[in-house]
Amino acid sequence: MIETYILQNLVAFADSGTVVAASEIVNVTQPSLTRSLQKLEDILGVQLFDRTKNTISLNQTGRVAVDYARRILALQNEMENEVLDFYNKTREIKIASIAPMPLYVLTQKFNKTFPKTKITGQVKNENAELFSLLEKDKAQIIITTINRSDERFFATEIFEEHLKVLLPKSHSLANRKSVKLKELAGETFIMLSELGFWSNAVKHAIPDAKFIEQDDITDLRDIIAYSTLPAFATDYSEQADHLPALKKTNRVAVPIEDEEVNVKFYAVCRVEMMKQLNSVRKQP
Repeated sequence: MIETYILQNLVAFADSGTVVAASEIVNVTQPSLTRSLQKLEDILGVQLFDRTKNTISLNQTGRVAVDYARRILALQNEMENEVLDFYNKTREIKIASIAPMPLYVLTQKFNKTFPKTKITGQVKNENAELFSLLEKDKAQIIITTINRSDERFFATEIFEEHLKVLLPKSHSLANRKSVKLKELAGETFIMLSELGFWSNAVKHAIPDAKFIEQDDITDLRDIIAYSTLPAFATDYSEQADHLPALKKTNRVAVPIEDEEVNVKFYAVCRVEMMKQLNSVRKQP
C-alpha cells in the first residue's frame, strides 16, 4: 500500500529537483521527505534515485514512477470532486427557525454557497421543538434564541433583530422614541400568520389586543399601505420587499423596549456540520 503523502512527496521532488525545495512545497522536514522516498523504494523493491554524497536525482525508473504518481493523484482528486459534487446534488439541508427573517437570510447564504444542494426551511414557534428536530435529525440546522454548544452541538450567533410597531402618524404613541408592549393594549393589529416566536411574544404581552392574521404577503402589504391598523416590523423586515416603504405611507416605526422582542439568533448544528455552517456564515 503506497500512501498518498508518499506520492505527493515524489511529485514535489520531481517538480522542484531538490529535497530542500520539495520539503517546502509539501511543508514537511527534509529528513521526513527523504525517508518517505526511501520507503517508496522499499515498497516497490526498486531503486528510483541516483545518489551521490551530496545529491539525489531521479533515474529512468523513478521518472516512470513519477508519471504514475501524477496520474494516481489526479484520479484521486477527480474522485473527491465527483463524489462531493454528487453528494451536493442529491442531499437536502433542512433548516428550522424560530423566526422567518433569520431563516430567509441563512437560506439565501446556503443557496449561494451550495448552489447544487436543495435547501428547505420551516418556521416553528418554540425553541424546544427546534432542538427536538435537531436531535432526531429532522433538521440539520436550527435557528434559535438559545446559545447552546456542547460535545454534540455547535452554535454561532448570526444576528440581532429588534421588533418595532408600525403606527399611523396620527396615533397617540407615534411621536414616542420607544414603547412597551403593554402600552399597545386594546389595539387591533394586522400581521402575518407565520411569524414563529414573534406571534406568541406579542399576543401574550399585549392586553386585550386583537390580531388579524394574513397568509398572503401581498394582502398584508396592501392593508399596511392603505389602512390605519397598527402592524409590526423589525429592523430587518422593515427593508423587505413585502413591506411598503414607510416614506410612502402615513406611518412611523416605533421601537419596542421589551427584552423578549429584542433578541439574538443563533444557528445550531451538529458538530459534524460545523465547517459548512461557518463557511456559510462568512458570506456577506
